[in-house]
Amino acid sequence: MNWKRRIPPILAVVMTGIVVAGCGATLSGTGVPAEIDVRTLDTGRFPTAPPKFASRLDSVGYARLEAARLAGAVLSPHEVDAAVYSIGASAEIHTDAQTVTDFLADQTVPTLQKYGFLIGFSTGSADERVPLKKALYGTRKREGLTVTVLRFPDAAAANSAAAELDAVDSSLNPENVAVKLPKYPDAHAHWRPTVPTLGSTTPHGPYVISILADSRNTDVNHLVDVTQKYLDAEIPELDGYVATPPGKFDTLRQDPDGVLARLLQDNGVVPAPDGQGEVVYTLRGYLNYVQDQSSRFPVMSRAGVDRVAMSPTAFVFRARDDAAAAQFVKESAELGDAVDRRAVDPPDGIPNAACVQDYAAAKEAQFRCFVAYRRYAALELGGRLWETQQRAAAQYALLANSQG
Repeated sequence: MNWKRRIPPILAVVMTGIVVAGCGATLSGTGVPAEIDVRTLDTGRFPTAPPKFASRLDSVGYARLEAARLAGAVLSPHEVDAAVYSIGASAEIHTDAQTVTDFLADQTVPTLQKYGFLIGFSTGSADERVPLKKALYGTRKREGLTVTVLRFPDAAAANSAAAELDAVDSSLNPENVAVKLPKYPDAHAHWRPTVPTLGSTTPHGPYVISILADSRNTDVNHLVDVTQKYLDAEIPELDGYVATPPGKFDTLRQDPDGVLARLLQDNGVVPAPDGQGEVVYTLRGYLNYVQDQSSRFPVMSRAGVDRVAMSPTAFVFRARDDAAAAQFVKESAELGDAVDRRAVDPPDGIPNAACVQDYAAAKEAQFRCFVAYRRYAALELGGRLWETQQRAAAQYALLANSQG
């Protein structure tokens, strides 16, 4: 996928080479293990008690929580057409107008500010590992969709913003020509007849759905069709989303389901949301960050994963039940190209743990270990095997110590 400059480098490694691509290792043991005394595990310097949370966040932190909630109502194009859009390309939450310029033209910032932009979320998928961002030029290298959902104070602001955003973007090139979306008369769209992309902005309630459709061929009817197909699926999701009122973001909790509290934090304290991590996503929200969507999404779906807690060096997945969590670890460890990895020793004493060394990963994230305890599975990564094993052992102990 295409990771933005605001994402810590190690998180980009995790998502593209570890959580996303999967890994392989030999699992130790089968069946349902008996409880072990986690005090006997080699956890090194890492804490095994549930981490502490700050009592309050700043306004940006609360906005990031609401944007993460919105991510759960924004479909990855993979969910709309898995046969075409198999690879996740980009994802980002937005809490200020400037961050949106990773996906929309820089010249749109005044429009976003003028109409009171609140939060947003961007996602994208394609049939090739090609970055999806702005339509700076027609690459003819992919079939892809990039989507940015923008939230405004009300429908009137969204309607005005949609029209102006399209007008601003269209004015940037004299070859742009207006295009109609027959099923969505309130939508605004344009393209250049010599470039196989179509940009559109569609207002719906307090939201604007901005879509960039990419293709290998300059077929405007095809571009219109794929844009409308996405809108057909996405609009019902937004209709079902219960947004937090603009003045009530500070009523949100960083860990409403108790999943982030099960995620290992090296210093025993959960940081404020940083724009990508230290939050909990639904499966749909998390899928937007996954690169190998065609392989990973079925594994997570079969396991009934409904929540994913993220940090730069660890992930916790809440599965349907104990057996599903164990199966999730097994299947995840079997994903990926065997040429790029080798199985290494898991931490001692933990049933069904799996560790792997990934030759293609950055040095600081070349080792990763999976563990599962009851309905929770976790992934830890690091640059040294012994330390990653200790992190995995501490993560397992934390999961065990978090049971009520």
